[in-house]
Amino acid sequence: MLWLIQIVGTWLLVGLTIVTLLLRTSFSGFALARTIVTAAVVLTLTYRYGLATGGFFEWVDAVIVKYGLLAIVASIVLVVLAGVYVLIGPPGRRRPRLVRLIFIDGGEVTVPGPLSVLALAGATTGVVAWSMNAIEGYGNAFVSLVTAILVLVPAGTFLLLAPFSVAGTIFNAGNAHPALPSLAAPFVAVGAIVVDRFSGGIVATPDNLKDPFALTGLVITVTLSAVELVRLRGRGHGLTWDAEPAGESGRTLIGGTESGAPAPR
Repeated sequence: MLWLIQIVGTWLLVGLTIVTLLLRTSFSGFALARTIVTAAVVLTLTYRYGLATGGFFEWVDAVIVKYGLLAIVASIVLVVLAGVYVLIGPPGRRRPRLVRLIFIDGGEVTVPGPLSVLALAGATTGVVAWSMNAIEGYGNAFVSLVTAILVLVPAGTFLLLAPFSVAGTIFNAGNAHPALPSLAAPFVAVGAIVVDRFSGGIVATPDNLKDPFALTGLVITVTLSAVELVRLRGRGHGLTWDAEPAGESGRTLIGGTESGAPAPR
């Protein structure tokens, strides 16, 4: 019975998390740029210098540790920014802002806010880790093999998508306010540099290249975020006032863009 709960629970939670990650009020070109640049740099360096670990499974463990720690950094940044977002809200708008961090009423569809996405991703991570650790406890080799296959398929899919959510959209923070992902991105970039130092790194990049790459990535992230914030402010999406709620400005819920006139201060 416990085995069935592990397998079914893993598939259900991973499937629900993937759907949740796709339920975005918008996905800006800047978020896409952050995601592509992050993936391109890691894959290129891996191809050029190889892995810093001994083999495939050691590499998987290193990836899990690195992105797990990075997700924790992104979570802390998101929670802090969420508190700031609520506190600096206009009079009478703090409670609605807090609600938007949990869910957004889009009319026909209710879209999860970033704190909901964060909570679901955390629960999914816990269940996936529990299921993968339980594999070692089965005495029967055949049962362990079948369980590993049934668990690794959703777990692998989740591990592939979660880093993109962290790097690009910061747990869909744009659902609550379009400026939140660009504000969080530089802090997450700093967190990535610190995590890479403490985790020993996944890619065997020479020491004389690590700092230039890290600083270049940080400068690019800060520049992209600054440009995005200026553009958002020009379109009426400043952090100190509210844009029109989802579903009332004609934007689509999945992959859509912001539209409508700037909201009053």
